[in-house]
Amino acid sequence: MTWNEMDGEMDDRNGLAVLEQTTPRYNVTRTENGVKDLSAGTDGSVFGSELFEITGTFNANMGWGDFVKIKSIGEARESQALLGAATSLADKIDAYILAKATLASCDWTGTPNNAIAQWSDAAAAHTRLTENGVDDSELSFIMSAFDRQQLGDQLVKLPNETGAGTYRKGFSGEIDDIRTMFTNQLPNLLTGTRAQTGAGLVNGANQNVDYAAVAKAGTSNGQSMTQLIALDGFAAGATVKAGEVFTWPGVFAFDNRKQAPVSPARLQQFTVVTDAVADGAGVIAAMRIFPAMVVPGSGAGDNININTAHATVTAAPADNSVLTFIGAANTNLSPRLLIQKQAIVVNTVPLILPASDTSMRRKLKKIPLTVRMWQHSDFYTGAHGVRFDVALNANIRERRRMSRMNGA
Repeated sequence: MTWNEMDGEMDDRNGLAVLEQTTPRYNVTRTENGVKDLSAGTDGSVFGSELFEITGTFNANMGWGDFVKIKSIGEARESQALLGAATSLADKIDAYILAKATLASCDWTGTPNNAIAQWSDAAAAHTRLTENGVDDSELSFIMSAFDRQQLGDQLVKLPNETGAGTYRKGFSGEIDDIRTMFTNQLPNLLTGTRAQTGAGLVNGANQNVDYAAVAKAGTSNGQSMTQLIALDGFAAGATVKAGEVFTWPGVFAFDNRKQAPVSPARLQQFTVVTDAVADGAGVIAAMRIFPAMVVPGSGAGDNININTAHATVTAAPADNSVLTFIGAANTNLSPRLLIQKQAIVVNTVPLILPASDTSMRRKLKKIPLTVRMWQHSDFYTGAHGVRFDVALNANIRERRRMSRMNGA
């Protein structure tokens, strides 16, 4: 992930929120024996954007009374307590960032909950990002500790550069030449009460959109290139959770670089951006999904070429097309992650120093994050407390630069 301390850029004048522009794409054609006739006009340009904001803080705290401190909290134990608070804070922040990144992607390779047990399991996610037009720079696999155990046999059998029969980088941080981290901090996704398939239908055909309508940032981070869709056919009160992934029949992934369906053909996967609940008639009037369905050649005027240049799917689903979700209802799923560094930006801002008590701010050396420590003593009760606070948000920059993955 990319870390960015927004000291001076995010402030009270913009409500700790800034917009970042995204570069437009253009429809490129080839003309024989001359140049293309542009007498009918040139293609339009649509600059997209994404919103980056800081809305949350993390806190760790501790406290004790006068007598307790004299009796049992010496300087050494107090130092250990402070270290424990800092470690707990770091663990919580790690889990938060990994959850935001892992559940943001619409792509998911493998079978949910299966361990990464073969080199090909990891390579499938790498292939998916390549199909999405993502280059190989600054990629990272994030897997579970159990995956490392399952991969052990594979790693020692794969040849190194000399063909000697030992994959030397296997246990030093790389798989398929991609930096690899093993952790127990990956999130679980608890699916909603919706049926896995057979319930949940498209309510109306032609729900594709113009790129110009979805390219701009929404009112909160992560809404660029998302859209609302109308659905019915659910059980009354059925729930669909943010982060769930589904497909429709006949809606295939489109490669807007070569202006053709992804080959070999595969159904485009979509992720649910915000929780949705069906009403008593089984209708979800507006469920937000990513990616927005931009169909090549659709629209009118400038939008025809703009949509072709930014197309995401071959076609919109037909009326009453059935959604097929990954995972059964009410099931915990444990995806792993392949991510490019710039897909997620962790924005931080230093908190103010209080006007009372004893406080300090310390900027960490390895990442641009400032921790505020605030010590307080109560004159009347003799109670002493200390709190650590940081302000940060993990913001989505580009969902297509991430893919969830599991074993086959």
